[in-house]
Amino acid sequence: MAGAGRFAPSPTGPLHIGSLYTALASFLDARAHGLAWRLRLDDLDQPRNDPAALDSILRTLEAHGLHWDGAVQRQSEHLERYAAALATLHMTGSVFFCTCSRKQLRGHSIYPGRCRHRRKSIAEAAVRVRVDEAVCEFTDLAQGQQRFPLGETTGDFVVKRRDGPFAYQLATAVDDGDADIVRVLRGRDLLGNTPRQLFLMRLLGQKAPAYAHIPVLLNPAKEKWSKQTQAPAIDDRKPSANLRTSLALLGLSPPELDLEGLIRWAVAHWGLRRIGHRDRVFAIR
Repeated sequence: MAGAGRFAPSPTGPLHIGSLYTALASFLDARAHGLAWRLRLDDLDQPRNDPAALDSILRTLEAHGLHWDGAVQRQSEHLERYAAALATLHMTGSVFFCTCSRKQLRGHSIYPGRCRHRRKSIAEAAVRVRVDEAVCEFTDLAQGQQRFPLGETTGDFVVKRRDGPFAYQLATAVDDGDADIVRVLRGRDLLGNTPRQLFLMRLLGQKAPAYAHIPVLLNPAKEKWSKQTQAPAIDDRKPSANLRTSLALLGLSPPELDLEGLIRWAVAHWGLRRIGHRDRVFAIR
């Protein structure tokens, strides 16, 4: 297979209906385009990681016939890549060292540029990338044409945290900018991250994948189904029923088939246009 899509959950708990819905969409999109499907664990936020989550995530994906290609990847094993990327950004004068406290930044939705003059390394400082007048434009395969003037929408953003870890934006840009990843399908709630990641890929000389940000699943209170909103774990004993529910939410109405037949049918009938643009309200019974 030439190129791949990917699914990148954080190992902070078991998969729920929202994450299964996204995983299934990502899997079908990759397979329908003849691509490999990679599984990556976004596990840089160590205090939030659940040691039991990895086995739970793998078990749920396998139970539902969503088989990934190659070894499971972990962002915690890519630290040398991120350090090399940060060194490149430093060498090209794209970053500065920020010592601003939360109190100093209170009331600023966009970083005010207080530390832009600090180009030399400072201990216990966050590292921010300068966006200046950059404008990021791209066509999202699900949401259409997008335009983000970064100075107005994100401002100079953090690529390495003050307490040490590499920031989500840098790690994800480096991993998704890998030549192997050619399509990224994820939830619409992450659309605002994409311009920052594309900007970093441009600075690092990486080739960007195509993006599709699909509607997210909301609970009856119109909140995204997530661990924070008490979304229950997927019941691995009902894979066919769970797939049927997720396929319906993705705009597909399969006939009566076994698990493998459902997957084959869904790959053959996959299409982003079936999903639409609006988030879905879904009540768990």
